[in-house]
Amino acid sequence: MKTTRVVLAVLLGVTFAFSATPENDPPSVNWSKAELNYKECLKSDNAGVKISSANYIRKYNLTGAVEELKSLLSKENSENVKMSGALALVTIGGSDGRTAIQNALETEENEIVAEFYRSILINPALAQN
Repeated sequence: MKTTRVVLAVLLGVTFAFSATPENDPPSVNWSKAELNYKECLKSDNAGVKISSANYIRKYNLTGAVEELKSLLSKENSENVKMSGALALVTIGGSDGRTAIQNALETEENEIVAEFYRSILINPALAQN
């Protein structure tokens, strides 16, 4: 049952990532401003906004948002937000991101989220695309 939940959570996260991202980049994007906006959205009260922001940060490789993503792992209550933040961290955060996920895993009380963390740490290819 737990494995089924984790698989469903992973599939849900991947589905959100693919459905929420545009096919082509706009021709002229101010990435510094976009990164600031996405980082600010991670502070929203709306879980959907946080999830979407984390997905875009991951898609566009906005490495300046690592600290904000790390804070989601410890301060957030929503399973989906934590998992989206972890996906982004394992993709863009390098060893610092992986360490943050490992540290969060030690204190994570939700078994679904903990299993998700373990799965992306063991197989980071799950977080790609």
